Amino acid sequence: MSSPAYTVYNRTVKFSLLVILLLSFIAAFIQFLIQFNASKHHNQQQLEMFAQQMDAQLTPVLQFAEAVTTRAQLATQLAAPAENQIPVLSLTTGDLILHQLAADGAPLSQELQMLMQLQPYFDIAPASITPLKDLYYISEQGYAYNGQHKWSDYVVEQLAEWLQRYQRSENGYDRNPVFYKDFILEQAAMSVPFYVNERKTGRFVLALELAPLLANLEKNNPERFFLLLDQAGNLIASSKYINGDNLEQYQLQIQRLAGLPWSLALIDKRGSVLKAGLSSFVVHWFSYAGVLLLLAWLLARRYKRKIMGPLQRLSIHIDRLANEQAGVRRIPDGWQDLFERVSQLKAHDNQKTD
Repeated sequence: MSSPAYTVYNRTVKFSLLVILLLSFIAAFIQFLIQFNASKHHNQQQLEMFAQQMDAQLTPVLQFAEAVTTRAQLATQLAAPAENQIPVLSLTTGDLILHQLAADGAPLSQELQMLMQLQPYFDIAPASITPLKDLYYISEQGYAYNGQHKWSDYVVEQLAEWLQRYQRSENGYDRNPVFYKDFILEQAAMSVPFYVNERKTGRFVLALELAPLLANLEKNNPERFFLLLDQAGNLIASSKYINGDNLEQYQLQIQRLAGLPWSLALIDKRGSVLKAGLSSFVVHWFSYAGVLLLLAWLLARRYKRKIMGPLQRLSIHIDRLANEQAGVRRIPDGWQDLFERVSQLKAHDNQKTD
């Protein structure tokens, strides 16, 4: 006689497997959500910290620009020695011209005298502040000045191209600095307009080399790449070469800088937070499922050995007695009373029949 307990047992085992897989999936998914949220919050905190570090290194540039314009305003009210000469670059011809300073009060003379008194600022600009590489003054009267007696042909060419590219981008009435993602020699730039008596006479252009700042961030955080993006999301600089036209293929985390209208972005070399979280989810799912399946296997094995095996022996015992045969000899421990009662009932039934 086949026992229906085996059918129920087999169904219970299959049902348990499905429940274990479902429960382990739910547990792993909940842990994935918790870890994903914690990781995302942690990364955002770190990104804010990196942005603060970048702001701290760029703030001196803003302070220097403010100091230059303040000193320039004061210099326009002071007279410079008229016997001095000052070399300026003609933006029309690209030639370096020596201008004789004159105390005639003309706008050009006043402007040149101001630049002569600002010479210390042009001298200390590259050495005093880390991201600041050069200081330029571009006059509305068609000349440029960088405090040097010689200009590189490459710099002259690049400056002319930059002016032609952005000559109409600045509002003639705006007093706020204008930031450019490209300038000369893979540099960015900050253009600060300069006014005298409500008349714009020129602008100070501060050339910024930002890639070393990002490289230092990556050096201290080797598991990430760092980028600077402008207001439109265009690439300004990066800690490694990245094609700015293909930024959409990267999983970027972005934090706006406080002092400049730029944003700091980072790329996790290990992949996106979601991708890493999914890998962790799969690992946890199989780990939970493995532990529960092992526990279920141990319980099912013990149940089969302690319950299903004796029930099967009892079924065989009943079949033999029904066929007028001797019952089973090996009776499982703890089941003797039940086997004896079955044997007694069979014997009593036989007596009644006789």
